Order: sequence, then C-alpha cells, then structure tokens
Amino acid sequence: MTEVFVTGATGLIGSNICQQLVERGDSVTALVRAGSDASELAALGVRLATGDITDGASVRAAADGCEAAIHSAAVLGGASQDAGEHQRTNVGGIGNVLDAAEALGMRKVVALGTTTYFHFEDTPLSESSPLHPNPAGDPYTQSKRAAFVEAMARADRGLDVSVVIPGGTFGPAPCVQRSLEAPSYNLRIVLGARGEFHEAVQFPIPWSYASDVAAAAVAALDKGVAGEKYLAFARPEDVGSMAMFVNRAMEVAGNPNRVHDITASELDADDDLRARVGPSIDALAHQRFPEPYFDNRRTREILGYEPTPLPDALRTTVDWLRANDLMA
Repeated sequence: MTEVFVTGATGLIGSNICQQLVERGDSVTALVRAGSDASELAALGVRLATGDITDGASVRAAADGCEAAIHSAAVLGGASQDAGEHQRTNVGGIGNVLDAAEALGMRKVVALGTTTYFHFEDTPLSESSPLHPNPAGDPYTQSKRAAFVEAMARADRGLDVSVVIPGGTFGPAPCVQRSLEAPSYNLRIVLGARGEFHEAVQFPIPWSYASDVAAAAVAALDKGVAGEKYLAFARPEDVGSMAMFVNRAMEVAGNPNRVHDITASELDADDDLRARVGPSIDALAHQRFPEPYFDNRRTREILGYEPTPLPDALRTTVDWLRANDLMA
C-alpha cells in the first residue's frame, strides 16, 4: 500500500484517480479547499486535507507522510482567462507540489499536462514531440507550458516526475457536479441534449475517457520514467471536432439535436464570435494539425495503456448522465 497525495481531487480526472487508487488498496490524501464539497471523496475512504494549491505551506502540510503524488489541479482554458489566476494555480501550484515532493523525499510525482504547447504541425504528436517555439499566447497555454517546463527541470535535477497528457476528457466521475463545471465536455453533452448547445469551433480533438486518463496516471506512479510524457488519448480513429463528439453522443442517446462546426474563416469574419469563443479556442481553430493526429505507442508500451473506444465511452457516459438525472 502506498500513501498518495492527490491535488485536483474533486475534479473529473482527479476524483477518478482517487477512486482507482483506493480500489487498488492505496491510502489517499486529497488536498481540498475550505468549503469545498468533498463528501463523495470521503465516502470512498479518501482522507481530506484542507489547503490551497497556491499556498506552499498548506500543500507541504497536507502532503506530509505521503510517498508519492499525482498533481491534477489546474485552472482550465475558457472564453475568459485571468492571467494572474493561471500563473498562481498552474505555475505556482505545480511548484508547490514539487517543492513538497522534494522536501518530503517522495519516490514519484505524476503531473497532468495538456497538448497545446507542443510542436506537431508536421508530424503526429508523440511522447518525443518538442515544445512549440512560439505557442499561443493565451494564459492557459502559457501557464501550462511553464508548468511542464518546471516539471522537466525538476526531473533533470533528480526528482522522479513524469507527465500524463490527456485530451478532451469526459465520462463518469465520483464527484458528479464538479464533472459538469464549465468548460466540461460532459456539460456539452447535457446542453446538446437540451437543445442549448448549437455550434462549436472546428478543430481536431483527441478525446480521452476520464477513467482511462486516471488509469494512465496511476500506472505512471509504478511504471513512468522520470522526465517522460505520456499521451492518454482514445484511439487515433476517434479524433474529431467538438460537434462530432456531441453529435455522436446524441446518436447514442437517440436525441435529434445536432451541433454545427464553426470554421476558422467564420471566426475571421466575425470579431464578436471570435471574442466569444476566447483566445485558446481561436488559436486552435487556426492551428495546422497532422494526420494522424498522434502516435502514443510508447505510452501503450510503458504504461500498458489501452483506451476505451469512443462509442463505448459515450454509451457509458450517456447512461451515467441519465442515472444521475442530468439528461433525458
């Protein structure tokens, strides 16, 4: 049994991580902010430690006694982004976790990253893809890139840290309501079913089933190599736009509602629309992507990663949303 410290534990990925760690017999301590509803985690047997990812002292105190950490806390991208908040949470947060890991002598840290700061316009994204020399300037991309750079710097200095990169993540989670918080892809399915989500910017997304991402993070605790990144995506044939994703969920649900793709040219012709979707999404709409999008053979080899096919994942997700009275 391992004592594991988990940040972002009430989130979609983090709560799945907690559940899988508990199910395999590990002891889990979750960092939760004062006033947060973490009752679902407590029901799993997770120890709750009050603190804030931006406060190094509270992170260090919460992690005391833990042998390893999985860091999934982050501020996500959206139409409105506060640069200071992204810096404090995404950059400062990982620094606080890595500082605690070094101070406590943890054997392993796994951090969650993202795809937007890698260079892969001409060749598929892989575990060896380099950082983009000129990434998008939005706060989310910039702060997550800085967090990744910090993790790799710590690995170079001797800390055993690796990074798991999810794609567009969706699916069931122990913390139900948190799994629906914007910009949640679960929420897009719910809104699509209600006829309240009509269009989405077109760019390819490597979809990720939340329990698959959690499984990759947990496997990286045991098998991950320091300084490496792993791609926890669904299958290459499951890559597609947001509209494709929601429309396939509607097909599974037997719902007639459909979502329209917004093209880059439509964004260029409409400044209000461009402002509404936000800088991260606008940048993705204008980015060039390879075909196939990715090659994650090393992730499969090292972590034994086997993703759930998108049709199966969507079917389970729709059933879970219905079971929680979130869609008809």
